[in-house]
Amino acid sequence: MRYLFYILFIIPVFPAFSQKSAILTTDDSLYHIIQQMQEVVVTAEKRELKPTDIPAALTVVTERTIPGENNPDLRNISGIVPNFYMQEGGLKLSTPLYIRGIGTVSGTPPIGLYVDGVPVFDKNAFVFDLYDIRQIEVLRGPQTTLYGRNSINGLININTRPADNKFAIRAKAGLASYYSQNYNLIVNLPVKFIYNKLSFSYNKSKGYFKNRYDNDRRSNPTESYNGRYQGNIYAARDWKIAFGVNYNHSFDGGYAYHAVDSLKADRYLVNYNTPSSYKRDMISSYLNLKKMGKHTAFNWITSYSWTKDKQILDADFTYLDVFDNIKKSNQNLVTQEINLQSIAAAHWDWTVGAFGFYKDLTNKYLATFGKDKAYLLPLPLDQAKYFNNTTTKGIAGYGQITLKEMWPGMAVTAGIRYDYENAALTYRDSLLFTGDAAFGPFHASDKKSDFHAWLPKFSFMQKWNDRVSLYLSVAKGYKAGGYNIIANEMSSLLTDLGYDEEKLWNYELGFKYFSPAGTFNLNAAVFYIDWKDQQIFVMGMMGPSIKNAGDARSIGGEMDLNWELFPNLTYFLSAGYSNSKYYHHLTKEYEGNRIVMAPEFTGNTGIAYQKALRTSWCRTLGISTNVTGFGTQYFDEANRLKQSPYFLWNMDITLSGKYVDFHIWGKNILDKAFFTYMLNNPVGQKLPQYYDMGQSGAPARFGASVTFKI
Repeated sequence: MRYLFYILFIIPVFPAFSQKSAILTTDDSLYHIIQQMQEVVVTAEKRELKPTDIPAALTVVTERTIPGENNPDLRNISGIVPNFYMQEGGLKLSTPLYIRGIGTVSGTPPIGLYVDGVPVFDKNAFVFDLYDIRQIEVLRGPQTTLYGRNSINGLININTRPADNKFAIRAKAGLASYYSQNYNLIVNLPVKFIYNKLSFSYNKSKGYFKNRYDNDRRSNPTESYNGRYQGNIYAARDWKIAFGVNYNHSFDGGYAYHAVDSLKADRYLVNYNTPSSYKRDMISSYLNLKKMGKHTAFNWITSYSWTKDKQILDADFTYLDVFDNIKKSNQNLVTQEINLQSIAAAHWDWTVGAFGFYKDLTNKYLATFGKDKAYLLPLPLDQAKYFNNTTTKGIAGYGQITLKEMWPGMAVTAGIRYDYENAALTYRDSLLFTGDAAFGPFHASDKKSDFHAWLPKFSFMQKWNDRVSLYLSVAKGYKAGGYNIIANEMSSLLTDLGYDEEKLWNYELGFKYFSPAGTFNLNAAVFYIDWKDQQIFVMGMMGPSIKNAGDARSIGGEMDLNWELFPNLTYFLSAGYSNSKYYHHLTKEYEGNRIVMAPEFTGNTGIAYQKALRTSWCRTLGISTNVTGFGTQYFDEANRLKQSPYFLWNMDITLSGKYVDFHIWGKNILDKAFFTYMLNNPVGQKLPQYYDMGQSGAPARFGASVTFKI
């Protein structure tokens, strides 16, 4: 901790603003930590802007600046992006996501995700391989004025590398700890005026958890593959047509939960009787038409996605035969967006647009209660069947205008959006009691709900010399309500699956500085969030559900810093702090408690050395080391289950040549022990030793990869 303190706070006090940058940023450089941020173009506000033009906290991440892993995913940017936390463990079905202390364990995510302009609505599709990525833009704070319900407290905008007009092949193979294999292949194949790109990735790992009940067989193996086609046509009269198709398949072993005391003795040994897993297949496609006129730009984007998944779960997480479930889902999603915007002018920019979507989601859920069901149920119940179909339709209109040069360097932005949704539910469940010959109906529900909101945004930004900016912003965030999959209350014939919308106001003051030579870059912000009618995750007798619990506030700050200490040596730091607590709660004794899962702080700091080499086979050597840290987390609303702060040490070494790249990496190389999640197991009421359950964080991992380029 003493050395970390020196790195974080003592070294940065002596900035070297006059040093000349020697960091390489060509495509042949496999690892660039320092970004010439004043030259980066950001598209997360639906137009191309410099970071100093955006009145919001912003972090830009490239594929090469994500430490470790042969094929990383969004969970790997936790800590790299200040106040951003995405749980490492668990299944892709329900990966908790938090930003600035605001988030959710289950349900609609609190931060929007767009990939090449196409929205991804559901959190079960947030985890995928980040390969062939040009950059990831993470905006913190509400982005609902331009992006609507899925961006109540932030936005992730991923841009992949577009198809090029030159033939090229890039192939990568990697091996890592726990028999992990990673491969990907990218082929640029232009044919006359159509630029085509084909991409493929494959990952497989045996996992590191062992199941005592299953003769110590690995309980969390993973396997996934992805195929992608992208095409670009640059037509006459400044038209650009982009289109693509993507297929993703993934399989993961089940949750690795066990009694907390047992995991403290053996971090990776679990003990449950039903093999658990999650399988997902997803197909998505899009068509994007762009027309650049003399004074205006037109953009049309249509997307369709189909998802099918299946979860098998030992829901009591013990060796006892208490409670298992199987959940099958099928979803179709269509989105359409049209917008028109001004071409950058001297005194004003404007954007207007409309967005609509249609989503049809069907869930079928079967719960089976075994011979040990008395530890959970007061009923002689053998099985419960659930059918849930939710159809959601939405439409929105938005507009935003920026008045520039109100006086030298001053820009004022105002925006408004009207968002409307209609959700229709068809729900049935039936129960099979011990001794009965057939299922009997229990609950039935056909309901409709409307959700709507006006979503304003205001900001003031003062710029000096295009390198320094100070901004103040106020924005409203919003997330629509919806319906739970199952009913947890089985003792009543009445059921209410609905939950209401939640909303927040974010107040933010920020500062951005980029030195002329790019040797010192700083982004910093402070914020205050008032969050109303929070949608929280509740673990009930039959499974998880969502309810509106109360009101909370989050206050904190964050910063990104890159500083070239000496030629070829760069220091980097990202740090975020959020104090997020309930000030009103349906359960009075929880008032004043910390919000579940949100780390008190996130941090990432380290140094990167990069040097040009004059050899025939290697052009660049890159060495970096970093420490990622997370603050205190509470996993239950009573704030009894707790993970203290922990820090993970990582390292990367790269050699990059004209035709071949080599990469060696290590993550958590000191094998730090920590918990990624804890919960109160319902069976713990009668079996106290299983009341506190948890999952251990990943152990030390090491890997290497080689990339061939033609």
